[in-house]
Amino acid sequence: MSNIQITNLTKKFDTNEGLLAVIDDVSFDVGQGEFVCLLGPSGAGKSVTLNCIAGLLDATYGEIRVDGVSVADKKPNYGYIFQQPRLIPWRTVEQNLSFALRAETGRPVPNEKRRIADILELMSLTGYEKFYIHQISGGMQSRVSIARSYIRNPDLLLMDEPFGALDEMTARKLRSELVSTWMRDMRTVVFVTHDIVEACYLADRVLIYTPKPTRIAAVIDVDLPRPRTYGSDELHQIESQILAVFERSISQFTAESETVI
Repeated sequence: MSNIQITNLTKKFDTNEGLLAVIDDVSFDVGQGEFVCLLGPSGAGKSVTLNCIAGLLDATYGEIRVDGVSVADKKPNYGYIFQQPRLIPWRTVEQNLSFALRAETGRPVPNEKRRIADILELMSLTGYEKFYIHQISGGMQSRVSIARSYIRNPDLLLMDEPFGALDEMTARKLRSELVSTWMRDMRTVVFVTHDIVEACYLADRVLIYTPKPTRIAAVIDVDLPRPRTYGSDELHQIESQILAVFERSISQFTAESETVI
């Protein structure tokens, strides 16, 4: 399990029209074993934040430390789960997992078959070892993607809208499975979403991002026991609180934009 300290993170990109500020002076911490959701509109810099945590993008200003070490000096031990599963279609389920295990050395690893079997059981995929990717459903492909990240035993999971392309019934099932899996080992999770219901169902804390240049509009604690029930009064109250903050941040952004024009 990892802890994260983000201090004054600012990220700007060069464009044909000059520097574009996507993230503007954002600071927050994530504790060991905590499940934190970054919630905000499309283009608000949520994925950019994940990429900076992973060390895939350099901060323009500010610092990110994972377990006390700057990601500029050493990339953290993380698993990255994307919106699309991005599996290798000409390999079977177990071959995709084997490829992930061997990615760093190119050689078989100790207890490889046992590790693959264990992670398939954890993700309710036992029996699908020999199936190719086109032979399983979209929801199962998402589970294979999560299994691929888990199998390398990362301290930190970075999840970028992994259920965003799924129908709501499948997404709800996978959210429930994710929570059950997470509760067994309490890995640190930073989860990107634009779905308020999803954020409240999953998170210990929800960080609400403004439109870019992104700042944090509010941090909302979701102090409810798990498993949570969709539509419960307690969950609905937090969803309403988040929606109110979100709408205020959008209104403020619109007013500021009109003032500039």
